[in-house]
Amino acid sequence: MNEWKKSDKKIAKELFELARKRDYTKLTRTIQLKSKNLVTPESIWDLRDFLNSQAKEFDRKYDYRYSVLDHVFVNFIYEDLLSIDDLKSLSKDKQDQITSILGNIL
Repeated sequence: MNEWKKSDKKIAKELFELARKRDYTKLTRTIQLKSKNLVTPESIWDLRDFLNSQAKEFDRKYDYRYSVLDHVFVNFIYEDLLSIDDLKSLSKDKQDQITSILGNIL
């Protein structure tokens, strides 16, 4: 049972974008901290390597296919990009489905 109601789809998109925004904010802070230590050529390449790995991670993490979106939201909760409270605007069925997956992982 992984169907998304039209009303949940709209809310899911907003939650997805909220998680992405929070993740980019965390990444920006990390980059700012790392950039203070750019004192050697190696540190510049280390930053490049870090950014490349983060780009791959974002590509993997931000998958907006409805068939996997429940699990994507579980990962967002696990990474503190969303909270259970953030999901309250979704239908009760969808909230229960996501928290059930979360419960099976913990």
